[in-house]
Amino acid sequence: MQSHFNFEKTVQAAAVLLHRDDRRMTRLRLLKLLYIADRELLAQSGRTITGDQAYAMKNGPVLRQVYDLIKGIGSRAGEWDDVIHSRDYWVELHGEPGRGKLTKDEVEKLQDVAERHRDRDDDELSLLTHDFPEWREHFCGGGESRIPWEDVLRAQGKAELVEIAERDNATSQLLDDLFGP
Repeated sequence: MQSHFNFEKTVQAAAVLLHRDDRRMTRLRLLKLLYIADRELLAQSGRTITGDQAYAMKNGPVLRQVYDLIKGIGSRAGEWDDVIHSRDYWVELHGEPGRGKLTKDEVEKLQDVAERHRDRDDDELSLLTHDFPEWREHFCGGGESRIPWEDVLRAQGKAELVEIAERDNATSQLLDDLFGP
């Protein structure tokens, strides 16, 4: 199952979460909430919001390209920083990217995840993600290891969605090849 990182949707998704927290939160919190939202939406619909790839890292699962953008790495890091500025351990919303790329279901999922985890501090949120079977299976004690989205589906008892998601991705890829992304 392949996914294609969607920068615009990711910036808009991060902004939805930051709006729920007075436009500022720790980068760890943003990374965890985005991962949880992607994980849960994947189990519901066979697709993620960000299209990013998950990795098992020391503090739990992390969306790799989002993490790089927060650190100021990558070809679009400057665009990210124009909207979501990182300083030390914090990220702060400095612009308004809108929500036009997000579906109603995606916005609702982001808001739901933020609300359900509002009272957890960062350590609790990180420990919660350490309980995810896909992280435990792929974390190797140091460094990082890719977590296939198929394993995320299986960890949530949604193995039947793997075939559906692969079929949808193949159709999407075919349309992109024919008409452009």
